[in-house]
Amino acid sequence: MTRAFAKASGNACETYYAEDSVGSAQNRIILKGQNALEAWATPQKSMANDLPGRLPLTIGMPVIVTDNVLVKKGVSNGSRGTLAGVKYYERSGKRYASSVDVILPNYRGDNKLGE
Repeated sequence: MTRAFAKASGNACETYYAEDSVGSAQNRIILKGQNALEAWATPQKSMANDLPGRLPLTIGMPVIVTDNVLVKKGVSNGSRGTLAGVKYYERSGKRYASSVDVILPNYRGDNKLGE
């Protein structure tokens, strides 16, 4: 769906990867190399709520909030917005998203969600 939006809008579609890990907080090991490639290639389970380790994003694409993040300011489950930007870092030729900027027309407040 993201690739179709990118083609229709003329915007680039970029794939961002997760920095997946295994283990507990004290013994966390970040998957690298072949282990990371195999994790990213794993098909998503039909009823799973997790992603397969990679996410295609296109600036301008529609997004939907899936949690009640800040209801009193209009950021709640079902809120619709537009992807405005992606902050990421690169390692070994892959992009790892660290955060995204989303324009939410129903947001009531300043740009500081931590109020």
